[in-house]
Amino acid sequence: MKKLFAVAISAVAISTSFVAYANTAPQTEQSAVQPEKAKGIWIDVRSAEEFNAGHLQGAVNIPHDKIIEGVKAIGSDKDAPINLYCRSGRRAEAALTELKNAGYTNVTNHGGYEDLVKKGLK
Repeated sequence: MKKLFAVAISAVAISTSFVAYANTAPQTEQSAVQPEKAKGIWIDVRSAEEFNAGHLQGAVNIPHDKIIEGVKAIGSDKDAPINLYCRSGRRAEAALTELKNAGYTNVTNHGGYEDLVKKGLK
């Protein structure tokens, strides 16, 4: 009985240690930044139709396939914060890759519009 109790206590201790570690594990680039605290320009890389149906206040619409030309047109510094979002995060990730390949250093993919709204962005 004492052995069974000792094994149970050890299992609880290991589980508790794992949960504590998991809660402090590094976050991915997409989820590490809290959008409501992010500075810089917000770019909605969806189509004009999607943008017109709803977008974050103050966001600029630059479709993902025109991201380099659009960012150059607004005169964004290559080290200035650029925050991207789309419907799911896929187009924002493509835009992020293009911007980084063009030398932009401070670009973040915040994922999907609906998820940002659920997090409290408007």
